Amino acid sequence: MTLLKGAAAAVSIVSAILLSWAARHVQSPPNAKGVQSEVSAAEIERTLRAIDVDRTSGSDGERASAEYLDRKLAEYGIAHTTYRSRAYLSWPGRAEVIVPSIGTIHGKTAAFAAATPKDGLRGQLVFEPTLTRRVDQSLAFDSGVRDQIPVVRGIADTEALVLAGQQAGALAVLQIDATDTLHEDIVTTIWGTPTPESASRLPKIPYIDITKSDGERLAGAAAKGPITVTLTAEVTRGWRTIPIVVADVPGRTADFVLVATHLDAWYHGMTDTAGSVASILDMARVLQRHAGELQRGVRFAWWTGHSFGRYAGSGWYADRFWADLDRQCVAYTNLDGPGRRGSRIDAVSSSGWPGLAEYARESAERITGKTPVAPPSGERAFRPGRDSDSAFQGLGIPFFSVGVPGPEKGSSDVDAAGRIVYWHTPEDTFDKLDMKVLQLDTQYRVAQLYDLATMRVLPHRLEPIAAAYVAAVKDLSATAGPAFDVGSTLKLATALDDVASRFDRAAKPVTATARNIFVADVMSFSVSYRVITMIHRQESCFPHFGGDASFFAGDKTVPVIPRPGLGRGCGGKGNRG
Repeated sequence: MTLLKGAAAAVSIVSAILLSWAARHVQSPPNAKGVQSEVSAAEIERTLRAIDVDRTSGSDGERASAEYLDRKLAEYGIAHTTYRSRAYLSWPGRAEVIVPSIGTIHGKTAAFAAATPKDGLRGQLVFEPTLTRRVDQSLAFDSGVRDQIPVVRGIADTEALVLAGQQAGALAVLQIDATDTLHEDIVTTIWGTPTPESASRLPKIPYIDITKSDGERLAGAAAKGPITVTLTAEVTRGWRTIPIVVADVPGRTADFVLVATHLDAWYHGMTDTAGSVASILDMARVLQRHAGELQRGVRFAWWTGHSFGRYAGSGWYADRFWADLDRQCVAYTNLDGPGRRGSRIDAVSSSGWPGLAEYARESAERITGKTPVAPPSGERAFRPGRDSDSAFQGLGIPFFSVGVPGPEKGSSDVDAAGRIVYWHTPEDTFDKLDMKVLQLDTQYRVAQLYDLATMRVLPHRLEPIAAAYVAAVKDLSATAGPAFDVGSTLKLATALDDVASRFDRAAKPVTATARNIFVADVMSFSVSYRVITMIHRQESCFPHFGGDASFFAGDKTVPVIPRPGLGRGCGGKGNRG
């Protein structure tokens, strides 16, 4: 079976490389703190003021902001290109629920939800429908919602909710929010612009979110008897040409670290994500001054189509530059919301995929002198999140991050559901930023980028990847019980873990000749990358971390569990989304 072949091949490769290490020299990390002093709060604020406009995807404000980036990069002497991508986007409009005993309740629909007919959609509400969260984290309504409108509360993954309603034959889905502030949303399960294979999954039913207060009024009316309502939801879908700005600070080799954020926003989106747009522009300015010191380059990208196309810009880039990313990209970091007021300025956070999370944590502590805050309780390291333009997981490009942690629960800017209260609303304005926090966050990140770009040998480790795989196989075994025997796979995974541990402990040849340094770098990353290829993607038959697509595509945007494709054979046709 492919799973066994992948694990066995990984053990063989790592064992062979272990035998090939000849030199025994320890890499000395460079001093990355010097670049921090070059971060300019004035430059960051200048950018923020310039892009403090409505940056809806496909809008004049988005185009003007991209043109500003083009001018500044030229001013800084940084090589860059503005690509023009055709993307399929969606924009939500008016949403209302007309209730005979109450009147009109105003709500919010979502990007890519289906629109109602102009005269509305009539249907009977079903309160407290049976909604099940399956083992694979998907949602399922029972048959009681067919030709009805289920009313639910507290479902954050609204794309899974709409898909569940659609599969159950519901007319629409109505959600009562946890608070009285409604946030813009997107409900398609397709990653990026639909393909012919994935287009059938575009939502076919409307979705409306109403406030907690209106929901209580509606529930009170429903307690007196069945209610038939009329929903009106206006949603536009269409093709647009959107700009994608990409800049390169070169290193000695063609390899690069990819750094990105999204340029488009709901409304002015000053924390989500004008702050990030300005931050990485200043990182590029600083690193350009040190380009001669970099072992590998740093590529900066400002995606569009994020909020209105489910990561359409980064998805397009992954498709268009797949071969370049596959050959040369050694790591990826994405910024999405740093610099908010109320952030924990005295703390530092770090994160990453197994194999690079360890470096992220070590370098964060070394750069800041602080111990990074612990990840949320119960967080599993095996499968990283797939939000925030993480369009490159199918290629096995590892993610890493450092930064100033945002506001905690209990802050006046964090609501009962754990969301930033002004997130995806018109209230995400300049005053929600803390310039000291944003400057410090930029300093942390540019120092880590400099550190990673100047290291003679990449810090990727294999054992954490193998250990995470062992844990996932054990979980699968415990869940399956006697119905499915994974004993032979677990044996090979354990052997891989042992060999990977020995590989990580072996000193790398970095102080001999330039050729040895280059070979060590290539070997360190190549072995890590190829093991990731075989472990996470199972030689392209199964994708990264057991996802739902292929080597050449992203997952659906609904939750998935490790190894859901274990029972399928090779040869499945992947598609983006």
